[in-house]
Amino acid sequence: MDLTFTWSLNGVLLDLDQPNGHYHRMDGKETIGDLVIMNAQLSQAGIYTCSAQTVVDSAVASARLVVRGPPGPPGGLVVKNVNETSLELRWSRGYDNHSPIGKYVIMGRSEHSHDWRRMRTEPTNIEGNAESARVIDLRPWMDYQFQVIASNILGSGEPSMPSQTIRTKQAAPTVAPSGLGGGGGDRSELIITWTPMAREYQNGDGFGYILAFKTLEGLAWMVVRVPNVESSRYVYSNQSLTPYCPFEVKIKAYNRKGEGPFSQIAVVHSAEEEPTVSPRKINASALTAFEIQVSWEPIQHLSSNGVLRGYEIRYWRQHEREAAADRVRTAGLENTARVTGLRPNTLYHVTVLAYNSAGTGPPSPRTTVITKKPPPNRPPGNVSWKTDGSWVTVRWDHVKSMDNESTVQGYKVLYKHEGQSALKVLDKGKTSVSLPLPKDNGYVVLEIRSWGEGGDGAAHEIIVSRDSGTGMMVQKNSVGIPRSFSTLFLLWHAVVLILTSLLVL
Repeated sequence: MDLTFTWSLNGVLLDLDQPNGHYHRMDGKETIGDLVIMNAQLSQAGIYTCSAQTVVDSAVASARLVVRGPPGPPGGLVVKNVNETSLELRWSRGYDNHSPIGKYVIMGRSEHSHDWRRMRTEPTNIEGNAESARVIDLRPWMDYQFQVIASNILGSGEPSMPSQTIRTKQAAPTVAPSGLGGGGGDRSELIITWTPMAREYQNGDGFGYILAFKTLEGLAWMVVRVPNVESSRYVYSNQSLTPYCPFEVKIKAYNRKGEGPFSQIAVVHSAEEEPTVSPRKINASALTAFEIQVSWEPIQHLSSNGVLRGYEIRYWRQHEREAAADRVRTAGLENTARVTGLRPNTLYHVTVLAYNSAGTGPPSPRTTVITKKPPPNRPPGNVSWKTDGSWVTVRWDHVKSMDNESTVQGYKVLYKHEGQSALKVLDKGKTSVSLPLPKDNGYVVLEIRSWGEGGDGAAHEIIVSRDSGTGMMVQKNSVGIPRSFSTLFLLWHAVVLILTSLLVL
């Protein structure tokens, strides 16, 4: 006769045909009526009943299944006996899930930290039979929430529901503000600055700052209160303040419960005044048609009214007003500077001033300088070259200067191999140069230009390779670039493309 097995849990028939369910039927001959529970959960504990049935009779057997696991969440979490830095936490035991609770851990979070973290407690290790503990090392006047987690040898359970938000009691500040400094400002001012205290260090309402300051040689401290918690600076004004006078400054915080400790003493200077001394022995010399160099005798960088930050060079053309002068500043205490972007063959007036954070001092006696004539705006012409093995010789016509141009003193040849470059400077009398060619079939790019006291002239550019033989360029287009160079450049790239295609094939 056919034999059929069915299973039920706590009187509810189980569906054994779900492919992804927790329950499966065994199909072997020896285990035809057995039940397999996959990924057993605590909720699957209970009384399992098996029924065997034929068309003439049936039999029933039952057994109780106990599932052990981590404890359930504790309940009834309440907060008691709150003071400034600690409080008492009480809870009721949750289900132990058939394995004794070994210990509890208290987690907490504040209004400034949304992540739960383990709290310090008394006792440090909370035994499994405990139902209360004291949380310590809290911050005064801070909002907290707590939860409790139970654990046993099988693991940690789910946390309890969070407690109600509780605020610890207020207390006097325990730390001093940081970032104490200052300086600057207008004449006869002492500016003191600091970093505002974060909320977690205020410890109570009615928060503010207490500043104490005195001159370096003074004995009596002046004390002021700054009641705004967001304040970060205080300005003390007194017409009798001398420029850049050193003050000792300290700060502490206060609230309704009292005052905190003073910070360490910082030295802050009153506002500076502009330098009163001007640089001496000003000298200006033309380097090129577009650049001059200015030098001067430095002044004492530390004086009674401030700290010297650097120097300001003012320069203007002969027919311009000094008020419209261009200005450049040194970044430090150098006593030389280069001024660029000038007009060629032009007379400039130059003066130098010292400056600090308050402004510039009196100008030095002015001096004059005339920039050089401009270099020729024509590149070398009739450029020709000849390759001989691993060398190339390049020749060109001498560039003759016009009356309004500076004299040519020589030539500069910049030759660039693939991946490297070099500069060769030639004497005035030389209008040719021999240069090495790359060992492979690469090419070099040459730039030839005249140079002199007015600077570098316009460049003439050519491309030379080992197999380029002899070349000559005499024609120029409207922008000063040889027409034959443009043609050669295009032909050279066409040859490179053809050779590349052949290599690929």
